[in-house]
Amino acid sequence: MKKITFLALGIFALFFATAQTTTAEPPFIEITGTSEIKVDPNQIFISITLEENTDKSKTDISEQEQNLIKALQAAGIAEEKLVVTDANAHYGKSGFMSKDVVNRKQFELEVKDATEVKKAFEQMDKLNIKNAYISRVDHTDMEEYKKQAKIKAIKAAKEKATYLLEAVGEELGGALIVRENSFSVYGNQIQRMTNATLYRESYRFDDAEEQEPQLDFKKITITASIYTKWSIGS
Repeated sequence: MKKITFLALGIFALFFATAQTTTAEPPFIEITGTSEIKVDPNQIFISITLEENTDKSKTDISEQEQNLIKALQAAGIAEEKLVVTDANAHYGKSGFMSKDVVNRKQFELEVKDATEVKKAFEQMDKLNIKNAYISRVDHTDMEEYKKQAKIKAIKAAKEKATYLLEAVGEELGGALIVRENSFSVYGNQIQRMTNATLYRESYRFDDAEEQEPQLDFKKITITASIYTKWSIGS
């Protein structure tokens, strides 16, 4: 019985060693590819807050909203570009000793370029809307640009692996692992820019001659990092 047991253990050990040799990992190369794409934003978002006046001539929120819509339409900005993001009420001082409920409504306005930004702020200035600022920028084809950045990073990894192996007389095989390391979008969140800041930064002067407003938004930067593992040889 003992001989049979030892013989079985020996066969198992031989099989295990053979399996390990057979399944040994083939030679490989590991490369991380990176990419960067810069995009001019075509969506600029302006945060706007309307609040009822706390004096005797309190202006209703609905009336303020309609005035804002009409003013934007007069500037060539469609009503559907203005959406409500929040609405609430709080206690505010309406007299020397009294308090009253003050309604507040927050909006987000989408415009396409610096020219529309200027027009929007000019209209809001006419309506004496003080609480408005540029909050973020984006691009309508952002998802496609994100995809392009990742593909570009993978191609960069493959190209690098290919020429490194060629330098030592080897050929690149198939991909064993492709994994996203990191992915980032920079420049879509910008510092708060109010109408006063906008006009201060957008007007330039050449000697005594006043120039037309020149407001440019920085490009959005999309970066991708992809880890790849390739077999060596066919």
